[in-house]
Amino acid sequence: MPELKNVSDEILSRRGRDFARKGQFALANEFLSEYCTRAVKEEKPISGVILAAYGLAVGMTTDVKEGIEICHRALNSDRRNPEIYLSIARLQLQAGSRKKAVEAIERGLSFSSQHRELHALQKQIGQRQQPPVPFLPRNSPVNVKLGKLFHRLRTGNQPKPANRPKSKAGATA
Repeated sequence: MPELKNVSDEILSRRGRDFARKGQFALANEFLSEYCTRAVKEEKPISGVILAAYGLAVGMTTDVKEGIEICHRALNSDRRNPEIYLSIARLQLQAGSRKKAVEAIERGLSFSSQHRELHALQKQIGQRQQPPVPFLPRNSPVNVKLGKLFHRLRTGNQPKPANRPKSKAGATA
């Protein structure tokens, strides 16, 4: 662990955010943890963007649930910042909740429709198509079968063979 006691708050916050942006979450966690500890001790407010970067670092290195909670605290101070929604979306993906990640991306894009990183993440995880029969629920058997058929037609993939157990009639004793 680098010696951070003599590093200024400004450098801690800037470098910590840079490390988080580059995906170096362990270093980001160290720098931002030190920054947040100092700020709490001195009773200084912590900006939403820094808190979200810290939440992302915590979630990617130690505890996803805690990281998400920290990011939601960041929303309390800055609800319209797309960077916070980007951190939440990344953590929701890490936690295995694609639906919540998509919601966070959409919310972030509602505040900044040209945000490159949100668009890149949205493209990476993909977007659901409209169900083939829109008045039926997405998970209805009709929509599921038609959706799979249309996907195969679009991509040219062959259907997967069904996993059916072999009948016992042909087995010899």
